[in-house]
Amino acid sequence: MALPLLRGITTPTLFRSNGMFCTTERPPLAHFTARTESVQTTVPKAAQQATKEATEQNSQGFEAVIGIETHVQLSTITKAFCSCPYNYGSQPNSTVCPTCMGHPGTLPVLNAEVVECAVKLGLALNCDISMASKFDRKQYFYPDLPKGYQISQFDIPIAEKGYVDLDIPLEFGGGHRRFGITRVHMEEDAGKLLHSESGSYSQVDLNRAGVPLLEIVSEPDMRTGIEAAEYGAEIQRVVRYLGVGNGNMQEGSLRCDVNVSVRPIGQSEFGTKVEIKNMNSFSAISRAIDYEISRQVLLHKESQADQIVQETLLWDESSQKTFTMRKKEGLADYRYFPEPDLPEVILTTEYIDEIRSSMPELPEAKRRRYENMGLSMQDVIFLANDDNVAQFFDSTLEHGADAKLAANWIMGDIAAYLKDEKLCIDEIKLIPLELSEMIASIKNGIISGKIAKEILVELIAIGGTVKSVIEEKDLVQIADPAAIEAMVDQVLADNPKQLEQYRAGKTKLQGFFAGQVMKASKGKASPVLLNKILGEKLKGN
Repeated sequence: MALPLLRGITTPTLFRSNGMFCTTERPPLAHFTARTESVQTTVPKAAQQATKEATEQNSQGFEAVIGIETHVQLSTITKAFCSCPYNYGSQPNSTVCPTCMGHPGTLPVLNAEVVECAVKLGLALNCDISMASKFDRKQYFYPDLPKGYQISQFDIPIAEKGYVDLDIPLEFGGGHRRFGITRVHMEEDAGKLLHSESGSYSQVDLNRAGVPLLEIVSEPDMRTGIEAAEYGAEIQRVVRYLGVGNGNMQEGSLRCDVNVSVRPIGQSEFGTKVEIKNMNSFSAISRAIDYEISRQVLLHKESQADQIVQETLLWDESSQKTFTMRKKEGLADYRYFPEPDLPEVILTTEYIDEIRSSMPELPEAKRRRYENMGLSMQDVIFLANDDNVAQFFDSTLEHGADAKLAANWIMGDIAAYLKDEKLCIDEIKLIPLELSEMIASIKNGIISGKIAKEILVELIAIGGTVKSVIEEKDLVQIADPAAIEAMVDQVLADNPKQLEQYRAGKTKLQGFFAGQVMKASKGKASPVLLNKILGEKLKGN
C-alpha cells in the first residue's frame, strides 16, 4: 500500500465563490496565449507528408533534436489535495475551496488515487518506480496560481528511466521506434486565465487549480515532427487504455510542450533549444516542429545561428508559424524546496505488484499480438489505436470470426458508418456476436457479401440478430444451381447483342451479365455459383 495516504473521509466543501470571477488588471495582451483551448484541427495526411518532405529537403546536413513534456490531467473524482470535484465546462470558480484557492492556514491532503494513477502510468511506460518519493514547492508567480507556488516533484519523482515503443504509420515511412522517458512526476494544475476581447484585462477561473496532473518528460530522442506527433498519440493511447485520464487535447486534458533544436549532422553537442506551446492536435505538433526545424536550419545556412535564442514560442494555427511568447535569459530559478505539509510517499512491493496485476493489455502488446495473427501493419495500427475498437475486435474473434475478415468489416463499413454519424463503436447497436454470425453466414453461403452490407447497416442502427433480419427480409442466398441457371439463360436470351459482342472478344461484358443476374435475383444469387454457371454458358457449354 501507499503508506501516508490517509484519505478515507471526504469532507464537504467549506467555501464557494458562487461563480464570481477574480479579476486581474493588466496591460494589453498579444493576440496569442499559451493557454488557448480551441477545437482540434485536422490536416489531410497528404498535406502532412508534403510538409515532412519539404522539411527533409530543407534540412539536408542538419538534424533536429526533439523532446516533449506532456501533462496528463487525471480523471479522479476529486482534486489532488482537497475534496473539490472537477468537471470540465463548469461555471467559473464554482468548484473551489480555501485549499485550492491558496488561503492561509489550509493544509493539503494527498488523494490516494493520484499515486495509484502515477504508478500505473509509470509501469506502463516501463519506468523504475521510486519506493520513496516526495513533493516539492515550485515557486513562481502567475495570476492563476493562487498560492504563489505549485506542489510538484523535483529531485525524486515517482517514476523514471523508462521508454515507450510505437509503430510509425506506413504513410509516414513505417518502422518501429523506441523513445526514452526521463521521468514521470505528480503535480497540481494551475487555474486558467480568460482574456477579454480588448486584451486590457483577464479574469481568473480557479476551477482547474489543484487538479491532479502527471508530467511525462521524454528523452530528446525524436528527430522529426511525425515522430513527435506519434509519440504524443501513443502517450494518449496509453493514458486511455489505463483509464487514468480521457486524454482530450481540446479540453486541455493532455497538453504537449515541445523542445526543438537543430545541429549539424555528426555534432554531439545540442544546439540552442526553443520551447513550443499552444498546439491542440497531434497534426499541429508535427507541423509546428517541421516549421521550427526549417526556420532554424535556414538561420544556420545563412550564418545567423546566433539569432536562435532560448525562448518560448507559440504556434499560430492560422498563419502556420511560431511567434515569440517570452525570452529565457537562462534556467528559471523556481527555488524548489521540500513541501513541508506533505509526508513522503512510501510504497511497498505488494502495492506495486497489485497495481501491475490489475493493468490491462497495453497498445504495444496488442499490436504485437495482432501482428502475430498475420494482420497487416495498417490493420494492426488501426485496431489498436482505440481501446474500444480493440475490445470489439477481440470479442468478435472470441465468437469464432476469422481475424482478417473481422478486421476488414470493422475498418471498412463499420468505420465508415462511425465517421459519417460521428459515433464511437460502443455507441452503436451492433454487438460482436452478431458481426461474427454475419461473417459465418457469408462463409457458409447463406448470404452474399452484398446482402451482408445491407444487413450490417440495420444491425448497426437498430440492432437485432443476423438470423432474424435474414428471415424477416427473406434474404437467404439462392444456392440452387438450377434456379441460377434459369436466370442466366433468361439474361442471355434477353441480351443477344451483348452475347454476340462477348463471344467476339469483348470479355469485359461478363460483368454486365453477372450484374443483370444479380438484379433479377434481387442480390440473392450465390456469387460463386453464378460466376461458375455464367462462365460455362458464355463459352457455349
